Formats: sequence, C-alpha cells, structure tokens
Amino acid sequence: MERPLSRARTPFALPALTLPAFALLALAPLAASGCDDGTDADAGPPDAGPGQDAGEPLPAWPRGLPVEDETRRGRRLARSIVHLHSPLSHDACDGAGWVDGALADEDCLAHFRDALCALHIDAAMTTDHVPHLDEVPLEGGLWLRPEDEPVTNGAGAIVAARMACPDGHRVLLTVGSENRLMPLLLERHPGDGDPDAMLRAYEDDTVESRAALRAAGALIWQAHTEGRTLEELRASELDGLELYNLHANVGPDIREAYLGLEPAGYLSDLLLFARAGTSLPPDLAVLSFLDANRPSLERWDTLLAEGTRIAGSGGCDAHENALPMELSDGERADSYRRMMYWIQNVLLVDDVTVDGVRDALDAGRFYVTTPALGRPVGFDFVADDAGATREMGEDAALGATLRVTLPTLGPSFPSDPAPVLRAHLIRSEPGGGVEVASGDGPTLEHVADAAGAYRVEIRMVPEHASPYLTGRASALIREVVWVYSNPIFVTE
Repeated sequence: MERPLSRARTPFALPALTLPAFALLALAPLAASGCDDGTDADAGPPDAGPGQDAGEPLPAWPRGLPVEDETRRGRRLARSIVHLHSPLSHDACDGAGWVDGALADEDCLAHFRDALCALHIDAAMTTDHVPHLDEVPLEGGLWLRPEDEPVTNGAGAIVAARMACPDGHRVLLTVGSENRLMPLLLERHPGDGDPDAMLRAYEDDTVESRAALRAAGALIWQAHTEGRTLEELRASELDGLELYNLHANVGPDIREAYLGLEPAGYLSDLLLFARAGTSLPPDLAVLSFLDANRPSLERWDTLLAEGTRIAGSGGCDAHENALPMELSDGERADSYRRMMYWIQNVLLVDDVTVDGVRDALDAGRFYVTTPALGRPVGFDFVADDAGATREMGEDAALGATLRVTLPTLGPSFPSDPAPVLRAHLIRSEPGGGVEVASGDGPTLEHVADAAGAYRVEIRMVPEHASPYLTGRASALIREVVWVYSNPIFVTE
C-alpha cells in the first residue's frame, strides 16, 4: 500500500546517525587510546572502598537485579517497560531491523528477547512505529516462537504473549505503537479492516483516531511530552504521558530544541565508559546524562493541577539506534538490556495479565525508577484516610496523612559509602510542582491541608558509585531523581 509523502514520521524517531553521533564515532578512537582526563585507561579494577581491605578490588557493579518479589497490600510489584521498539520499527536496529517485509537483523531480535529475560521484566509494552506495524497482523508484533505462549481474548484473538526465557521466566508482551500518539495494549489493529482507516488511526490525533484506538482496546499515551504543547496535551484526551524519556536525554536534537541542554554535552563523559581498559562500570554511563525532563514534568504538573487525571510513565525508548558505539564491556551503549536497565516502571498489579497491567496503568498505580543505580527496595507512597489506605492514583480526603517510605538499595548493590537519599513531596501547580515537605528519615509524613495532586520524587546523590568512578566521581556524582511516583489526589 502506498503512503502519501505528506504523512511525516514521528519527529522524535531519531535516525541512527545524526551529525553529533558521527562526531561521537569519530571520537571513539580517542576513547580507546586514552586521554588526559584524570582516569587511567590501563588501570585495573578500582581499589577497595570504605569497609574493604586495602588492595581488595571492588565487586562488579550489578548488571541486573535479583529475582525477588515484593508485594504491597496484596498486590505484586511488576517490573515493566512502557515504550519499547522491536526490530519491526522502521528506525530500530540502526534502521535495518525490518527490510522488504521481513526481519533483516536476527541479532537485534535476539538482543531484544535476551534483554527482557536477563532483566526479568514482567511486562513489556512494545510501541512500534508505522511503518511497519501496520504491515503485519497484530500478533506479528509479538515475535512469537514455538516456546512462547499466545494470550487470547474472549473472542479467541491473540492479543499478547508470554515470552519464554531460558530460566523459566515469562515476560508478558503486548502490542502498541508510537506515532503522533502512543496507544498501549492494543487488542487488534484499529480501523475495522480498512487499511486507510488503520493508518489514519495510528498516525493522526483526532477525535476519530482516538475513538478508533480506544475501540481497539488501547490506553492512549503521549510519548516525548517535552515536544508537545499544553494545548496539544489538553486536546488529546490522554490516559497517560511520559514524565521522562531516556531517548530525549541522549538525542542531540531533542536535548537542544526541547530540554534546553547542550546537544552533545554528555559525550565526553560517555566516551570515558568506552575506553579500552577502563574500570568504569559501563552501566553507570547513565550518570553522563540522567537529567530530569523538566518541560515534561512542568506540563504534567500543570495538567494535574487543572484537574486532569493523567498517569506519568518513564520511557526507555530502546531502539538500538541512538548511540552506535560499544562501551568497555563490548555491549552497545544503547543496547536493549542497558536502556531497559536505565529506566523501568514498577506497577502494583493484582496479577501479571493484560487486564492486571491495564488496570495498574489506567489507575496510575505505579512509579518510575532507574534500577541501574539500585532497586528501590521498600519504596511506598500512600495516604492514611481515616484509617483507609489510599494508593497512587486514588482519592484521599482533605486532612489525610500522606506517607512516603524511603527505599533502600537492597543487598545487591554496594552501600559503603551510602547514597544520600531524600524524599520530596510535591503538590502539582500550574507551571510546575511545589514542594510541601521533604525528609531523609525512614518515613515522611504530611497532613494534606490543601486539595490537589501530590506526587513524590526520591532524589539520590549516588555516593555508593563513587569508588567505581575513580577520577571522574567529582564530575559524575550529583543529585539525580531515582524514583518518580504517580500522584494521590486529595479532594475537599
């Protein structure tokens, strides 16, 4: 089917090699040979940190998390990816994943599946572009293998899959798309079998296109909130939006145009993690560019303050197309595993099913985190409302006590020196949130004396990473947001 040239691709689907990316590749040999930056490229593992014997090397920085289930009030915490591109997207795998109607890069698909299994992701919501999602049946976006388990709806149609992992873990995989909007959890293609209607539903943002997506089972999300105006967001009748997008922080064009950051300001630090012989753990390269997407947060806070009930998610936006270089572990800087380790959403689900995931996302019962800096063990945000516990996404009465439990790193991550952690309780206001309380104790409590949407940021100064960063710790260690909660709505 021919497509009119006037139908532009999403402006945020960056090509595999922008001009700054070419510059990055040109600098890669310098990274391999070493440069005068205070870090010894030929050094072995970092020396012992506090609490270790002198000369004893540090343990390896974790490349994943242990399989430990946490629950909250009878619900399971499910590690989830919201916004993920398989080789089916036209710009995935350096633009060569899907060619002439077929998979052209078997390695890219292997990386996609291996990453989901290695990180023990519970639920992953793919969001492939058109083209080429519209060129295959919906189940084509699930990459089913004989060992995978198709998930069907009441009509018997395949709507998801339980992807099989070598160790017996299964990942719930669902289909969505990212174009002008980002529909999640589709149960069929929109358009009732009409190819033109399907394309309009995927590529447009109109009353008709949104109705078609919802009729196909979708929750409607907005990717790359930093590039949308408030007027656009208000008009789109969204269920959720991205409060953070990883691709935005590494895409030079987006950094400059929408985040107000130097387009390639992080590359010199990132290149340190690519140098041959470096002892810097490559997964800590996230500290080169982990900055809050302030324009997205300000728009989200404004919408919440206006009374819009809208959830906020973090998008890893993995394509294997953004940073085409290897880090010192031989893995791409933008590998599926690494980007999914850098940003995850933790959903409080009744069960890891399509309905369970849909309910948690729709309710806003989840939080966003960067688990490569540590799993936020024990994090919780609730309201005590006259003895009843209210979750994220729920209403609490004026005078309820909002309670935040400060998380810990858990035993898998080094903690000597300890990271500096602080909870910040924020009430959404037009133009940006206002902090109403903060603290570094085990719990933070605040009696809500004003109506509004209240959310939490757990900010971290990752001092526990400093022994691993040797001469670059002073440049890379700074306060970052480790956890973003969804809001609790205090009503009069």
